[in-house]
Amino acid sequence: MRWSFPSNNKGDINGIGNSGVETFQGTPLKSLAREICQNSLDAALEDKTVEVEFMPFVLDIGEFPDAESLEKAFRASLHFWSVQSVKKATDFFERAINMMESGSIPFLRISDFNTTGLKGSKSEYNTPWCNLTKSSGASDKAGTSGGSFGIGKFAPFACSEFRTVFYSTLDIENITAFQGISRITSFRRDDDDITVGVGYYGDDNNQPVYSQLKLDSHFRREKKQTGTDIFIAGFRFYSTDWKDSIITSVLDGFLYAVYTGKLVVRVSDVVIDKDTLPALIAEYQTSLAENADKYYTVLTSDDTVWYEVDFKNHGVVRLGLIIQSDKHQVEMHRKVAMIRKTGMKIMDRGNISGIIPFAGVMLIEGEKINDFLRNLENPQHTKWEPDRIEPKDKIPYAKDYIRDLINYIKECLEKLKQHSDVDEIDPDVGEYLPDESDMDSGEDAHETESIPDTIKAIEVTIPPRNNAKTNVFTDGDETTTDDEQGDIVEEDTDSGAGHDNGDNSSGGSGGGSSEGDGHGENPKEHHKSLVGITASKIRVVCLNKDAGEYSITFVPASSAENGRFDLFLSAESQNYNAPIISAIGMGQPPLTIYENRISGLSFTANTPVRLKVTIDYRDYCSMEVKAYGNKA
Repeated sequence: MRWSFPSNNKGDINGIGNSGVETFQGTPLKSLAREICQNSLDAALEDKTVEVEFMPFVLDIGEFPDAESLEKAFRASLHFWSVQSVKKATDFFERAINMMESGSIPFLRISDFNTTGLKGSKSEYNTPWCNLTKSSGASDKAGTSGGSFGIGKFAPFACSEFRTVFYSTLDIENITAFQGISRITSFRRDDDDITVGVGYYGDDNNQPVYSQLKLDSHFRREKKQTGTDIFIAGFRFYSTDWKDSIITSVLDGFLYAVYTGKLVVRVSDVVIDKDTLPALIAEYQTSLAENADKYYTVLTSDDTVWYEVDFKNHGVVRLGLIIQSDKHQVEMHRKVAMIRKTGMKIMDRGNISGIIPFAGVMLIEGEKINDFLRNLENPQHTKWEPDRIEPKDKIPYAKDYIRDLINYIKECLEKLKQHSDVDEIDPDVGEYLPDESDMDSGEDAHETESIPDTIKAIEVTIPPRNNAKTNVFTDGDETTTDDEQGDIVEEDTDSGAGHDNGDNSSGGSGGGSSEGDGHGENPKEHHKSLVGITASKIRVVCLNKDAGEYSITFVPASSAENGRFDLFLSAESQNYNAPIISAIGMGQPPLTIYENRISGLSFTANTPVRLKVTIDYRDYCSMEVKAYGNKA
């Protein structure tokens, strides 16, 4: 058994920028977890829970399979690309050689159980084994299987300092096999031939070895324990917090598969299963970039309403929707998780509702609809793109298919709105819903919105009403409120009556507004004098809808220091906190952002305050501005 790097036979010379590997370099650990779990679910034994484990270990260089030949290939590659001054390649091989010389090689073992294993290791082509080890752009998956490009096999290589991976399997035909693959670069061999850039560890003629690979001393696959083991050599992230990235990726991408008991994942000492989901969701809530916490609420809440349809006679689609209420601990984000039958989420679908706070889960269960949508997926399995369909004359049908799927969500949301007893729902949902031809693909065809693009400026008048969460205390001509952060706030009622400027310092009954010196019969508690600032004019202008950028011009009627703005998205009967990302003020000191609040402002009577604000909301909206400050 040895490493072999075949000649390119005077053909192509391949560099370090392997397109398959580069696809996953941006998010290597997230992609690794996603591709591995998807492949394991695709190979699941019927009625069995798939188990996947990610386990690190360190291997002594003396136990590394034919380490001498692989290091020799690295050195030859370094020389080959140094002559051509390709820094990316030379840096890669220098790191690989240094790790070899260290004497200890970090590994990550990924094993799955209750799967078929990699079948076809004794065939030459068109089998799961051959498609994984020796084919490019080939896959025999169909129907409800998640993958279709064969590109996911490159994800482990993106996590290797050697770009080297070993595969070992015990399949359902009781065949055991292993082989090493090194996807490096072309280099000149001792016989003066230049290699194709891929090397194989195994028997003669680049054939696999028909026995079990034993690299991890703490692991051995038992008899009849079918499945596949992947060993990533030179694991790049061994000394980092790699576990958190794997865990959050599994939670975000395979929440439904875990929740329904189809999948259990062990990441070192952490177990992800249906029983541990609540604790893990709570622990990693701030790291869940794809809203798993919100979708878990949809799956588990008694408030979720479920709809079901046989979509175009292509099979069952189920949709769960929930509208935000005070008892929900997570804030709904107006998106729907699109989940195919394997249990893997394809994407978060937005642009469903303009204002109403909701979350949803769409479970695409039918065989035909899964098969159709699989042909529209991009290589990363994160989006449906109708232009990918073959033949190309079916593109209009594919666009209509996706549009009808989204319209079904809109129709169900409209039904839920009409029957909901929640009072803070926006007007007719249809008025705010874009009719897009595909899943956020940016296509111009069929795009319509009820809000015309020509509307850029919105005049806002602040009504004198209190937020529903505010405790109100009324004393004479002033209204004092206790805000959600515990500050005492005085709001001008501006009634114009009973303002006596005389010496009524003891709190007499002359109808004046003076509070006195606190020595009267009924001394008044002096609250923090944060006062509501009225405006002679407010103007909110949408600068960039897609980026959530707005300009705010506020002309205060009076001067104040330590000022702040509270921003709200206005619905029919209630406001919602505007999720502020950033704010820049013209002629203002540095500003502080907290949720929907901008602090650090200074107000001068009749002098405009101009801000550029970015909010986490990608649509036109009516925005209300409330101002407070310490009157000068």
